[in-house]
Amino acid sequence: MKIVTYNVNGLRSRISQFGSLPKLLDSFDADIICFQETKLRRQELTADLAVADGYESFFSCTRTSDRGRMGYSGVATFCRVKSAFSSTEVALPIAAQEGFTGLVENSHNRKCEARNEIVDDLEDEFAKEELLKVDSEGRCIITDHGHFVLFNLYGPRAECNDDERIQFKLTFFKILQKRWESLLRQGRRIIVVGDLNIAPTAMDCCDAGPDFETNEFRRWFRSILAESGGPFSDIFRTKHPDRREAYTCWPQNTGAEVFNYGTRIDHILCAGSCLHEDHDQQGHNLMTCHVEECDILIQYKRWKPGNTVRWKGGRSIKLEGSDHAPVFTRLLEIPDTSEHSTPALSARYIPMIHGVQQTLVSILTKRQLAEQIRSCEMSGSLSNENITSETCNERVKRSSNDCSISGVSPVESCSSNQESEGSKQSKSLPRNETMKKRFPAGCIELKYTHSG
Repeated sequence: MKIVTYNVNGLRSRISQFGSLPKLLDSFDADIICFQETKLRRQELTADLAVADGYESFFSCTRTSDRGRMGYSGVATFCRVKSAFSSTEVALPIAAQEGFTGLVENSHNRKCEARNEIVDDLEDEFAKEELLKVDSEGRCIITDHGHFVLFNLYGPRAECNDDERIQFKLTFFKILQKRWESLLRQGRRIIVVGDLNIAPTAMDCCDAGPDFETNEFRRWFRSILAESGGPFSDIFRTKHPDRREAYTCWPQNTGAEVFNYGTRIDHILCAGSCLHEDHDQQGHNLMTCHVEECDILIQYKRWKPGNTVRWKGGRSIKLEGSDHAPVFTRLLEIPDTSEHSTPALSARYIPMIHGVQQTLVSILTKRQLAEQIRSCEMSGSLSNENITSETCNERVKRSSNDCSISGVSPVESCSSNQESEGSKQSKSLPRNETMKKRFPAGCIELKYTHSG
């Protein structure tokens, strides 16, 4: 199983670069792809941005407009699957949740699939409004894959002179750590991926200054690693303990990538036991038994065609593309799970994503029916008015029986001299009805393809 994490610096731009969402996803050849900094508001999610054949997707978008953060940040997890229903594939999650406090409502205006037991403890320490604020910037999607729980994260930035954002970042990671501890107590395995905006050691930063080691976020990061007695392994550094100048992010406006003047802030961490029967033996854990490799995809195509990395000595040049490189890990011996279907948080169930297509079909259907009615009315030039009226009503009745749509009865429109008793507006079908139920065979020939 291959997992990729990538700060895309705007999902719409990366899709444009590759021509389509499926082409972007396929370029990784991965089972699970985690994007950060999608920069999409929920109302901007459309099929071409969120749905691709062969993938299930899960989004968290910014829900706040504080300090101009509307449309800022955002994360998305894409899972490559063969079947969205009754599947045993590990890549298809058995559950999904937006945020990590358990308080965020999903697109169906329902609470996410499970309220975390940790929330009760957190509410003793934090106000509910504070917990909601932490989850309001679209920084976390959790997917439960049975054998492990995957956290796709975009960690907050905080400048040294911004006390408000420093406190926000502290609260963010404090609550996150409590969530991890709760899962580990339950015997769950955890994989954390994403742009955490923290370089853990001086080896991971090109310009580590004298205060580098004393940074409170850096100290927190190191405290959760196995080297400090914590539960997590930094997979890249475990696999490449001595590799220097291995960075994942470079400032765009200074030509920093040309000189490899960057930091390693995009990470893949793991914690928990292995899946073997003798998992309690010393040295047996998720890292040692199931992680084959982990590396930075330096050569990955991150720039638009014809746009090469360049620097002319000025600070005004801004290269098109992401300022991050993807990171991947490959897992071994991950068995299938029990049969399950796509969680309700999947983008396939967001009404607005398919609303455009359904509206177009509805418009075309009504237009066809209106043309039939006009055709009936034109036949009124015949001398026998009774025959004409009967023919018209029969035609419209057949059309009405072939396709049930909402609106005024077509008989009412065709026959203006008398009102058909009991002709009322038909009730609209529920939005989650399939296209087959909404438009039965014989009603209208339309090609409708549903991605995902």
